Amino acid sequence: MLAETRAALADFMERSGKSQRQISRETGLSTSVISQFLNGCYAGDNEEVAKSINQYLTVGKERLNTVSKTPFYPELYNTREVLFTCLYAHQHNDITLVSGDAGAGKTTALRHYAETNTGVIFITANACTTSATAVLGLICQQVGRQVPGRKAALMNTLVEQLAGTNRLIIIDEADHLSLDALQAVRNLNDLAGVGIVLSGNDKIYRQMKAGRRSYEFDQLRTRIVIRKKIYNDYKIEEMEAMFPGLSESCIGYLLKLAHGESLRTAKKLYNVAAEFAAA
Repeated sequence: MLAETRAALADFMERSGKSQRQISRETGLSTSVISQFLNGCYAGDNEEVAKSINQYLTVGKERLNTVSKTPFYPELYNTREVLFTCLYAHQHNDITLVSGDAGAGKTTALRHYAETNTGVIFITANACTTSATAVLGLICQQVGRQVPGRKAALMNTLVEQLAGTNRLIIIDEADHLSLDALQAVRNLNDLAGVGIVLSGNDKIYRQMKAGRRSYEFDQLRTRIVIRKKIYNDYKIEEMEAMFPGLSESCIGYLLKLAHGESLRTAKKLYNVAAEFAAA
C-alpha cells in the first residue's frame, strides 16, 4: 500500500512537473514530510500521510486529463477593442477605459497583451483592495519593491521606480476601486508618466458619468479619451473560429448561449463537453 502510494506520487510529479514544494502547498503536508515519505524514511504516521496523498492524487490525476481549452482568437471584435485600448495607453502613456458585460473576454484579452508585451504590470482589484493604499501596494509588489505602509510613501516609491520607463499598468476589476483609489491611479499617471488601463463592469463608467458623486470624477473622466464598451454580442464567423470543427447546430447553440449569458459560459460548456468526449 505505502509502496504503491510512493510510486503513484513519484509518477504524478514526473507527469505534472510539480515539485515537492508545490505538492506541499497543495496538500498541506510539509516538504520534509513529503521528501521523507518518498524516500521511505518518514518516522511518523505513514498511513495517514499516504491517505492524504491518495486523496490529493484522486483530483490531481483528473486535472492531468483536462483537454486543451478553446484557442485564443485575436480577431474577435471584443478582443481587438481591448487590445487597442492597451496599445493606445502603452504608446501614449495615457489612461484608457474598458467596460461592459461580464464574461465577454476582457480579462483574456488584457492578459494576452500583458503576456506578449514587455513592461506591462498586471494587477486585479477585488473587494479587499478598494483603497488607494491597497491598489498602490499591489502595483508596488508587482514591480518588486518593498511595500511601505503609508500612501504617500507608496506613491513616492512608485514614481521613483516608474518615472521615465514608459511602462503600462493594467488594472482588471477596477470597478472595485474607490474614488480615492482611482484618484491615486490618476496621480500615478501624472507623476510617473506611465500608461494606465482601467477595466471593469459598467459601474466604473456609470459612476463617472451619472453617479451621485460624478462631479468628483471629472478630473479622471476628462482624461480618458479612449473608452471602449464590450458586449456579449458575436458573429457566426467568430464562433466558428473559436470552436473549430463543430457542427452548425452546435455553433448555433453556443452562439445563443454566448448572447444570452456570456462568452465565458459558452467556453466553459464547450470545455466540459470536450473533456467528456475525450474520456
